[in-house]
Formats: sequence, structure tokens, C-alpha cells
Amino acid sequence: MNLTDKILALLYDRGELTSNEIADSLREDEEDVELTLKGMEKEGLVFEKEKGLIFKKKVYSLTPTGLEKAKKAKEELEEKANKLVTAIQQGEDPQVIVQEYADLIPLMLAMSLIDMMLLQDLMFIDFMNF
Repeated sequence: MNLTDKILALLYDRGELTSNEIADSLREDEEDVELTLKGMEKEGLVFEKEKGLIFKKKVYSLTPTGLEKAKKAKEELEEKANKLVTAIQQGEDPQVIVQEYADLIPLMLAMSLIDMMLLQDLMFIDFMNF
């Protein structure tokens, strides 16, 4: 899943967010997120607006086109989250699981698609191997 799809899924789930909030949720570099958001604006997927009366901040929202793509991105992420849960519950190799899902786990946690307690055993095993 690329950064654009991750951002779309997060905005679909959370609504309006600043680039900093997006970067924090995804555990991505804010500069990369801002560049991606600018590209998404040009594609007509998101729009930027100012929010707040006293403390103004720029937030990003989905356009109707972005909303359609975001729904698909969220459904794809939900499928991957279900596969991750199944892999953990079936005791698959933790290293394989981490390699396959590491870049998606922060987003899955931010969107409450997986539970941190589910990852506890996986992370413990992963840290023991280093």
C-alpha cells in the first residue's frame, strides 16, 4: 500500500487532519506526507482549508473523488488487517509477519483495525530475535 492510499484510508476514517497529524499517525516523515498531499490535491483527491478562529491550522479533507478511492483503500486495509490477525492467531513465523505488515501496522493501530495486545506477543518474539 503506497503513501497516498494510507493517507486516503486515514482521512476516510478520521476526517479532517493536518499534515502533522497524518505523519504522526502513519509514522511517516512529515515532508514526505506534505509532498504526497500536494500531489493528491493536484489529482483532485484532497483539498486544503484553514480551520480555527484563533489558532488557525491547515487541514486536509477528501473530495468526492477522494472519498471513492479512500473507501477502496480502507476496504483493502481491512482485508490486510484480517489477514494479519489470522496469521498471528495461527502462529505464523513472526519475522515473516513483521516483514509483510510492518509499514501498515501503525495505520492499522491508528484506525483501530487491530489491537495492540494482539501485537504484544509478536513484538516480544521479534525483539528476542535481535
